[in-house]
Amino acid sequence: MKLEQFNHVADLIGLKKQSREAVWLMEIDGMTGYAAAKQLDISESTVSRAHARFRRAIKELNAMASHLPLETR
Repeated sequence: MKLEQFNHVADLIGLKKQSREAVWLMEIDGMTGYAAAKQLDISESTVSRAHARFRRAIKELNAMASHLPLETR
């Protein structure tokens, strides 16, 4: 996933700065939720909820993708 795509989804669901960073660490860097929480000094629960919201949004976007019109340029 490209940074632009990641940020677009994160913006759509309203992830705050630290939650966004934690999800990035998990999704892109392969870090565990525990490690991301520890590195950013936020609760593991906050990281878990943010990651679940992000994954749910990705799943919903993927499900809708076949129903969306293709952009032509």
